[in-house]
Amino acid sequence: MNKTTEEGAGISLRKQLIGGLAAFGLMAVLPFLSVSGNGSTQPRVSAKEEVSVLAVAVQQDTAADTPPSSAAQQDTAADTPPSSAAQQDTAADTPQSSAAQQDTTPAQPTDTLTDQEKGEGVFRILDTHSGNIVTVDDRTFCYGAVAYEMPPSYEKEALKAQCVACYTHFSRWRQLQREQPDPELKGADFKADLSRNEYYFSDEALRDKWGTLYESCHQRLQEAVDECFGEVLREEDGTLLQVAYGALSSGVTEDAKDIFGFASEHLQSVASPFDRTAPSYCTTVQVSCDEMLRQLDGQDKTSVHAIGTPERTSAGTVLTVTIGTKTYTGAELRERFGLRSANFTLEDKGDSFVFTVLGYGHGVGMSQYGANEMAKQGASYHEILAHYYHFS
Repeated sequence: MNKTTEEGAGISLRKQLIGGLAAFGLMAVLPFLSVSGNGSTQPRVSAKEEVSVLAVAVQQDTAADTPPSSAAQQDTAADTPPSSAAQQDTAADTPQSSAAQQDTTPAQPTDTLTDQEKGEGVFRILDTHSGNIVTVDDRTFCYGAVAYEMPPSYEKEALKAQCVACYTHFSRWRQLQREQPDPELKGADFKADLSRNEYYFSDEALRDKWGTLYESCHQRLQEAVDECFGEVLREEDGTLLQVAYGALSSGVTEDAKDIFGFASEHLQSVASPFDRTAPSYCTTVQVSCDEMLRQLDGQDKTSVHAIGTPERTSAGTVLTVTIGTKTYTGAELRERFGLRSANFTLEDKGDSFVFTVLGYGHGVGMSQYGANEMAKQGASYHEILAHYYHFS
């Protein structure tokens, strides 16, 4: 698509997105943006077209309120460039489908790539397990990435919102890498441990995962991807947005500056009240005194009971807390004790400690559980994106 056509499509979709958010029963509690527009129908998007949806925007934790399917799936979309040290928490997998052919030769220098590989039609993934580069076309990758993020039982509009968010996120990684290549990636756009299904599921892996339900799950997911494939979130100047998404917020999403350290007008705190209805919204982890001592190196049996008042974000995530002689970040404690999020309280029971945890993930950007509940109330994927990716 040439620049003029892309800009025209972007303006049309922008007007549609600003076209008026319906009131939905329970949705009255959600602070939708006030918008107006021409109510035009959505243009069809071909597999090769990249259409701007709106200057709205995301980072990971897997979809749904159930634990991710592998140990690799903890916070899925971190919006850091895919450098050698930046890529942790997301999914793709080792077996390759017919559309995702694995290179059998060592990675080639960037300047030897074919014209197609230099274009926007494929993602090149450095498999950290095998050392090979796997090439996956955009549509196949979107399908596998959405399957990694959300169960196919989610509402179609939620799946579509996730597809747009995923495509935006990884397209931004690809663009940044091709503009400023990291030699360690050997010409790839980003890296992932495909043996752990990091970032993406191949078709073969999904056949194993879904078993006898494969055909119905495949059809449902494919329909959702096909209906929005090619759409991305852009700034008004055409820049791909920084995006983030997670499984389940505490009922209010987090501001990017509090969690990731950078300010973003598109990743500000918004209400996500449906999250409080999730079956596993609140979880507890009980830890023995001996385990506390093992995990909090440098403490002793007396100091470990001296718990200070945590410093929190406005949405409740623990930024820092002093225990005994040391100060820890909420993220550190989440990792050390296997908590679902860093939004927790810590209670000293004398012979043990209890973490009470709200939500699942970092809490920034789109809540996948919240997106699904919005879709159940009749929200379109455009309306879901407009709610979670604040745009003033």
